[in-house]
Amino acid sequence: MNKSYRTALFILVGIVLVLASGVFFPSDDNEAEALIAGANHQQPLMSVSVIHATSEPYVKDIVLRGYTASKRTVSLKSQVQGRISELPVEKGTRVFAGDVICRIDVEDRQANYTESIALETQRALEYEASKKLFAQGHRSETNHSAAKAALDAAVARSIRMKIDLDNTEIKAPFDGVVNDRLVEVGDYMKVAEVCAVIMEEDPFLIVADISENLISQAKIGTKAHAVLQGGRRVEGTISYISSIADTNTRTFRIELELPNPNHDIRDGITAELFLKGDETQAQKISAATLVLNDDGLVGVRVVDADDQVKFIETEILGNHENGIWITGIPASYRIITKGHEFVASGEIVQPVLELN
Repeated sequence: MNKSYRTALFILVGIVLVLASGVFFPSDDNEAEALIAGANHQQPLMSVSVIHATSEPYVKDIVLRGYTASKRTVSLKSQVQGRISELPVEKGTRVFAGDVICRIDVEDRQANYTESIALETQRALEYEASKKLFAQGHRSETNHSAAKAALDAAVARSIRMKIDLDNTEIKAPFDGVVNDRLVEVGDYMKVAEVCAVIMEEDPFLIVADISENLISQAKIGTKAHAVLQGGRRVEGTISYISSIADTNTRTFRIELELPNPNHDIRDGITAELFLKGDETQAQKISAATLVLNDDGLVGVRVVDADDQVKFIETEILGNHENGIWITGIPASYRIITKGHEFVASGEIVQPVLELN
């Protein structure tokens, strides 16, 4: 290798060493330039829309699954025996209190009653005569008492005969509808056999079961409403709450009494009963604000005083016209309403207050 090539090689190696020294051992000036360049390329903070966590009074509805039921349904039973002679009303007919539903053959009951009245009249005359004789001293006290006893017995017999005669007509005890008729003309009825079933139509009941956890929030006399199968809404008053729980379900029977003047509510229809629960504090938000965290919990993302994102689990209490009611958000937080899908817990963000 000649001298000129050796000189050129030395110069090349020197240049490489100088350049390498700047890479592996940067000067303070180079470090400052690198920091400035990095600062100039730092990503801006994510902007999110927020609202203040503010609560207001909220009364949660207690929703119970139930059904419609008549307030009174009675099986009309015979108090005397005999053959059915007449059935003035058909099954499904609406009747008034006192209307005859089934009529039993009178047979000799009218004659027995007429005879008892005649005997009562005779005993009354005998007793009047006995009183006069006893007052004049012509009749003993024993005989006078016997005359009084005979009159009382005649009166009692007349009453029994009248009751037997009246009981040949089985009458409606209240206004209602003949829901079923179990006999026909010519059937022979024994005492305590059912002639017909009558159901009262107004008022009506919504019957449901309330759990032991909610029973303290239900009060007799409070207003409530129900929604029947098909969407019809009816309103009434809580008229009954059982004092004894069902041993199997640990629930209590509750009844909503409601008017049914048009007789268009039927027995046994599925219904949802809505009661007003205790007042609590809650926040109104859009349902779109809710998120699920990695553990599957429902909640919202919030921003704290340091603009750091956090996840807060919430309880959904109910719906309102523009969203839902939730509870469990401390007042010190701001709830993220837009942009919550793009941020994570622990991240610093730029919150922008949403205007109403």
